Amino acid sequence: MSSSNQRHFVAIDMGSNSFHLMIAREQDGSLQILHKEKAQVQLAQGLSPEGYLSDEAIGRGLECLRNFSQRFSGLCETQVRLVATHTLRVARNRDKFLKAALTVIPYPIEVISGHEEARLIYSGIAQSQVLAKHNLIIDIGGGSTEVVIGEKNQPVMLSSLRCGCVSYNERFFSDGQLTLSAFRAAQTAADKQFSSLSKDYFDGRWDLVLGSSGSVKAICEALLESFGDETVTLPRLKELKLKLVQAGHVDALQFTNIDKKRITLVPAGLAILISFFRRLAIEQLEPTPAALREGVLYELAQIDQSQDIRHRTVESIANLYHVDTKHGARVRNTAMALFDSVADSWQIRPFARLLSYAASLHEIGIHINSRAYHKHGAYIIANSDLPGFSQDLQQDLAMLIGNQCKKPQFDTINALPDGRREVLVKLLCLLRLAILVNLGRVARSLRLSCAVLDTNELAVIPEQSARVDLLLKDLKREKKHLGQLGLILRLDSELPSPADED
Repeated sequence: MSSSNQRHFVAIDMGSNSFHLMIAREQDGSLQILHKEKAQVQLAQGLSPEGYLSDEAIGRGLECLRNFSQRFSGLCETQVRLVATHTLRVARNRDKFLKAALTVIPYPIEVISGHEEARLIYSGIAQSQVLAKHNLIIDIGGGSTEVVIGEKNQPVMLSSLRCGCVSYNERFFSDGQLTLSAFRAAQTAADKQFSSLSKDYFDGRWDLVLGSSGSVKAICEALLESFGDETVTLPRLKELKLKLVQAGHVDALQFTNIDKKRITLVPAGLAILISFFRRLAIEQLEPTPAALREGVLYELAQIDQSQDIRHRTVESIANLYHVDTKHGARVRNTAMALFDSVADSWQIRPFARLLSYAASLHEIGIHINSRAYHKHGAYIIANSDLPGFSQDLQQDLAMLIGNQCKKPQFDTINALPDGRREVLVKLLCLLRLAILVNLGRVARSLRLSCAVLDTNELAVIPEQSARVDLLLKDLKREKKHLGQLGLILRLDSELPSPADED
């Protein structure tokens, strides 16, 4: 389908520190991101104590919008939404900016409330990953911090606090000095903001705590460079604070993967995040890449939020690569029937969806080339944007698809951690068997049954109608391949007969 026949959607998030542009198109009932761009406009730095935006800040904002408009001005069937947050909420002369903006980009700018900002942030995250039953989300912006309680995909409590990395940088770290007293002052101010939250926020029983946007991302990068991982806990945040204090000045901070302009805001963001952990008794936080702009984009496109995110992703990518969905369904049904017969004995019940996704998408690589299609499929999965899939889940899916036929990649599979390797080898066994009995692409699959004999030993018994020479030959080859992965297949000819048992 040519781009001229597709609907395009453009979201522009005008934050206090950065402006963000996202362009997407509708593709098979889902959104395909075409372009992302960020510009550090630093609008909040041009806000006077009296609440007026300087001409320089207004000029930076207008220039950014002018550049952004050039990215999508030639697209057809385009819907555009611009939202502005804290700085334009509080700027007394915001009308001056809004009127001038219409001369450079012909779309109205919505100055949204703090609660609406929080709702859109949660919506964007819910559209991009699988959420738990009880969720707590924090988004540290340039001028405000949004904190949201959610039940699965629905936000139930929305709050916007007057603390942000730009405003706190101006208040407590404007001279660049990184001292314990400066951090204490910033944390005390943040404590007052968090203490104003309703009692619901102090429940502490969170299944998932997420942090979005630039400040949390920068802090995670700093943790990774300083300590070797992105684990966000209060002790680790305090360690990072001490490292910043030891550096003495913001100019002495060296973080390879953080933009220099963002580095100056890390101390303020860190003080706010430490206060969040302390006041709300948070044990651990995970970063999430989604934020306000994703919420704006998905609502603009009216994508159904009630549908399971991963299911929607699998359907979308299957349609995108023209997968034979009927054949995929036959393989999936066979795989899940085999799975049900062994799942409890092998203790792999929690991995049912992973096997189902792999079976549904196993032929995705044929769209590139039927030769070595399993390798092409693995590449597509490993390098695609898959909303709802964690990095590990995406890698596991790519591994299953890439090893569905022919000789498995023994070195790669054997290098996996033991527990993960055992599960994936068993899922791979079921996937390969399901593909084998459906190779003829007929409406009715050949049938076989499985029974667990031991932890790593499986009996495979074709039904009488399935005792064809090619299948038996294929099963013997599978026995050899899987045996090299430590999983023993026992074909029915190798099993003791009832008479032998007597």
